[in-house]
Amino acid sequence: MADILIESGVKIAATFLLTLIGVFGAWLTAKLAEKTKLANINASQQEAIDMAMRTVGELQQTVVEGLKAAHEDGKLTKDEIDELGALLLEKTLAKMSQPAVNILAAAAVDIDALIKGAGEDWIRAIK
Repeated sequence: MADILIESGVKIAATFLLTLIGVFGAWLTAKLAEKTKLANINASQQEAIDMAMRTVGELQQTVVEGLKAAHEDGKLTKDEIDELGALLLEKTLAKMSQPAVNILAAAAVDIDALIKGAGEDWIRAIK
């Protein structure tokens, strides 16, 4: 009789322990997935910033200098600035990887604002 009680107690304890390990494993997996998701979002944002900075440099060399030279005061018009902003978005998005764009879109990040902000910040830095 005592053997049956001990055997049943061990089975119950083993079942409880296995359940506890399973719950802990699920919790740990969820935490790691959340951390990975945040790391992916951060990496995608950094890719957008890097590509925007690279595009600003390219536009500076290929377009901006010519536009400034065409004006006596050496300044861009409002329309030219707007056109450069559109080119910045177009060329930066073309350079970004599709997975990065998808991650940022899924995270509800305003990609256009991110690119424009990074571009404007870089323009201020190089002036």
